[in-house]
Amino acid sequence: MAGLPDPISQPLALIDALFDASNAAQGPPGAEWGEREHFIRTLGLEDEQNYAKIPCLNDQNLVENLPPFSLVRYRALVQDVFEPEIYISCLEEHDEGMPAEPKPPRLVTTKYRESVEPAPGREFRETSDNALSQRGACYCVPMPGESAWAREAAARWGTTAKTPQPAKSAATSLTPAPSKKRAQPDEDVEMDDGIPGGVQCARAFRRGRTNASQSASTTVSGAPNADEFGLNLPLPWEERRGIGASTACIVKLYDNDAEALRLSDTVEIVGILCINPEMANLEPSQGEGLWNDARQPSTALVPRLHAITVRKLPFFHPLVPFTPDWLTEARLAAAYQANLAAPGALAAARTAAVAQLKRQLGGDTLAAEYLLMLLVSRSFSKIGDKALGTWSLNLSRWPQGLEVKNLSQAASELVPRAVHLSLNGPALNQQRWKPTKDFHANRLVSGQLQLAPGSLLVLDETELAEGQVSAQGVKALGAISTLVTDRILACDFAAFDAKVPLELSCLLVSKGKSIVKGVEAVLPMQPQATPPAAAAHATPPEPAAMDAARLLLGLVTRQPKAMNIPDAVAERVSADFSSIRTALEVPSDLCHTWMALARALCLTYGENELTAERWQLVADMERERLRRCQEMGMLLQ
Repeated sequence: MAGLPDPISQPLALIDALFDASNAAQGPPGAEWGEREHFIRTLGLEDEQNYAKIPCLNDQNLVENLPPFSLVRYRALVQDVFEPEIYISCLEEHDEGMPAEPKPPRLVTTKYRESVEPAPGREFRETSDNALSQRGACYCVPMPGESAWAREAAARWGTTAKTPQPAKSAATSLTPAPSKKRAQPDEDVEMDDGIPGGVQCARAFRRGRTNASQSASTTVSGAPNADEFGLNLPLPWEERRGIGASTACIVKLYDNDAEALRLSDTVEIVGILCINPEMANLEPSQGEGLWNDARQPSTALVPRLHAITVRKLPFFHPLVPFTPDWLTEARLAAAYQANLAAPGALAAARTAAVAQLKRQLGGDTLAAEYLLMLLVSRSFSKIGDKALGTWSLNLSRWPQGLEVKNLSQAASELVPRAVHLSLNGPALNQQRWKPTKDFHANRLVSGQLQLAPGSLLVLDETELAEGQVSAQGVKALGAISTLVTDRILACDFAAFDAKVPLELSCLLVSKGKSIVKGVEAVLPMQPQATPPAAAAHATPPEPAAMDAARLLLGLVTRQPKAMNIPDAVAERVSADFSSIRTALEVPSDLCHTWMALARALCLTYGENELTAERWQLVADMERERLRRCQEMGMLLQ
């Protein structure tokens, strides 16, 4: 089709043109009319490199830098999943009154938008078949704890995108007209005898959800309006309204994507950005409006994003921003050859990573090696409920003078997301740790454990002291333990906890025994220099070496799979484990941890096979770790 509008600057005009063409050729279109395929084909999105050509909301200093109703990308964590929406997907545009030159009725789609305007002198009427459709809706937030270098790397990837200029569709204007009430496809209005039965059912269904929400929370006297509710980010200190990197969106999902997203998925949405200041409602609401306001904040506060395509990006890394299906072994090998295949390049990257961590660990090389292995560990399979490949680390006997926050910052220079949380009595009692369902607002209130998969979570117990822990604090500690040991995020739904799988790299730092039981690897610290002398005298790695280290960690965590273990090495592992277990009475589960450690160590060397040499390194490190534990009386923790 020649002369179609531009898909980035005029996506709604393009959708309308495709809709009109399908209607003219085949009659009223169904739920789809090839619009998604057209965007993919026109923008070349079969090659995921071309996603960089689409402007990204996360990369903007101000949200206003992107024109409303343009096509944008948005990387996000699914923070809440709303109930499906029933909406009227088509309207008929008719002449108002009896014009001298009447025009025939025209079918208009309401898909991918919050509202639609009739042409001058025209009005909308509902179609004879009501044209009811259903779409998904979810609340998305930027990935918590994103490192500065990761944001910069993601923005560099998108530098090929050109910011589009605002444009109006010739067919359907989306600029609000103050003098005329706009038609909102998902608008709630009172039922009337003149409204067709199907539409009545849809609207009654929507009001029924409101009433049910209120009756479930009769003890709650009030609820905040949307502005007071805030952006509901898991880490409240990251809220900076109007900044692209801090923008939450309500994402509307269509067709096969309508039910595709789950809580705590990490995704990239390509969709139509809907920001309409006239739809703002920042005044405190009463009665039914409480529910509507909490679930329907102003688009100026929380933009709407109507999804054209959805990419799931598990364990997102900005240096390899592709889906697992597209990032084949051949493409991974090509990236490795281009960046790390030169003699000594991989060894230099690994050395830089160890040095970066060692500076904030008092010069403890063993602790730096274990932390590096933690950063590359991912589950690749399960035996029953036991995940293979993942483990948690407790650095105990934390030395006086070292700051855990500095260690978290050092690690954040290697991984794209790192979060430092203090674990003490007041924090357990007062802070929001687990997501909690607010039945009055019908929203899932975020908690600071609701992080993106693959993030580094540093739990700082060094300020823990004796004191009273409230019932709320006990629940918080239980949620932390479940996350660390079972890789499950517990969401509080009052009568029960909803369990959401969530795999993080969990590091616990404590002076004595961690209060979280069941940590797979406990390593008492033995600093080699008096803190903070180790950090002060250590030379930081060169920027190029740090870039290579980041890429190394990104590449080896893309396609998690079991490592190859030759029979001879397997026999040696079995013999070493039997010997250690007899001598030190370690638990049998330690064998799973050894296999996870061996796999992680191989990955840090860019290898996928456990050789006798690599196993000897693992065995030596484990013997030293267990010796330290035995000296400190922590062997059976």
